Amino acid sequence: MRKVEIENPRYPHTITIVRMIVPDWLDDESETSSSSSSSEGDDDEMIIYQGPGRSFTDTTTTGDAKVDTNKRKCSIPVRFDQWPAADEKGNLRIPMSGDLVRVVKANITEEWEVRDFEPDNNRSIVYGELNRNLNVE
Repeated sequence: MRKVEIENPRYPHTITIVRMIVPDWLDDESETSSSSSSSEGDDDEMIIYQGPGRSFTDTTTTGDAKVDTNKRKCSIPVRFDQWPAADEKGNLRIPMSGDLVRVVKANITEEWEVRDFEPDNNRSIVYGELNRNLNVE
């Protein structure tokens, strides 16, 4: 009998969680520098997590004639109590609602929004929602 080795790693995908940092429109410093140009290019990204993970669907699709959304989850091999509390500026460095999750599955890239974050057995689970009309050209 021939033995066939199957490779099925626990965390096969590349996960990046990004928080968009938008300048405060009430801040005096940002007002003088961006008063003439208020484009979306002024936004910065703070990387919350970048590394291995497993992304999968929650098997729930909702929508109407115009927008379909899928519930998504990703499992990240970081324990809930091992996330850094904050950086030197006081910004929380844990996944929060509104952050973007970019998942690379072989040659497919998905981008969805974080809705919730909770602990699981020696890992963290991030819940989100994938808008099927987002980034469609």
